Amino acid sequence: MSSIPRPAPVYRAACFLVGSILFLITIGGQVTTKVAGMAVPDWPGTFGHNMLLFPWSQMTACALVFLEHSHRLVASGVGLITLGVMAWVWSTRRDRWARGLSLAAALLVVAQGILGGQRVLQVSWVLGLMHACLAQVFLVVAGSLALALSLFWSNPVRSDDLSKDRMRMVWALTGVVFLQTILGALMRHEGPGYLSIPDFPKIYGQWLPAFWQPKVLQGINDYRAAELQWPVTTASLMTWQILHRMLGVLAAIGILAGAVWSVGPSSTPRWWRHGVTLWAALAGTQVFLGVLTIWSGRLPEIATLHVLVGASLTLTGWLLGFASWRSVQTVRPGGPATVRLQAPIR
Repeated sequence: MSSIPRPAPVYRAACFLVGSILFLITIGGQVTTKVAGMAVPDWPGTFGHNMLLFPWSQMTACALVFLEHSHRLVASGVGLITLGVMAWVWSTRRDRWARGLSLAAALLVVAQGILGGQRVLQVSWVLGLMHACLAQVFLVVAGSLALALSLFWSNPVRSDDLSKDRMRMVWALTGVVFLQTILGALMRHEGPGYLSIPDFPKIYGQWLPAFWQPKVLQGINDYRAAELQWPVTTASLMTWQILHRMLGVLAAIGILAGAVWSVGPSSTPRWWRHGVTLWAALAGTQVFLGVLTIWSGRLPEIATLHVLVGASLTLTGWLLGFASWRSVQTVRPGGPATVRLQAPIR
């Protein structure tokens, strides 16, 4: 009786890297939601101390300092894990995909660290926005690396006639989700700490107030100051949030419709059925969390969970498309599936 093949240890290490990045994104979401990004104004040190030697008593004296410094420590740990996985891949694998993706992940984590530091030194919300978006790219690359190290990659399930259509569908919708993520990051970094629109589904009690008109916008800000004790908002911030809402609903509807369409044919592989079901569930959860974020007045824990599920939604969609692409690449026109096995270096 043949034993079931087990994933290589380096694959498990890559999966651990993906999990650590999701944890880092969660902490980063808390930092942005609670406006703690400038709680530690210097970099790479911490109030003149070596970051790794900053006294625990000073770190815990202020909640915002604790949050920002923890973010930096976890980011350093993720960087070390990434470099370790890259070294492991290059010493045990000849597969160009695994090597290339591990190198890309290492370069991205270095760039992400530098970008995060410059965001602090230059006090720039634009750099903070770029830092948030690059984190999503880093997550996707790390997830792709884990897939390239998996048993599926070396022995993918044979594709069917709809594989290319599913691939195009899932990548198109993932692009919409990523654009949605950029809009969310834009709102969080340009107008941190408060919502530009505090109600849903209406906008300040109306379906579409003329907020682009100065008098209407002034009335909105008067209401914010008197009733909510919130700072002023701008027409651009309100525009970003309206687009964010619209894209979120459209993306969720598209994902649900795509999931129903793609699981219908009997030829659809089981791995796709499971993956796209998870993707649809994440999309529904993300819409619910988005609405709950507004209704709760942007409660930090809910807003941060919204960020985490959004990152998971992007990652899942990308990996579904990448796995579909892999299954298509291993099929010869008019012939059976071909498997390209990449043996580890002995």
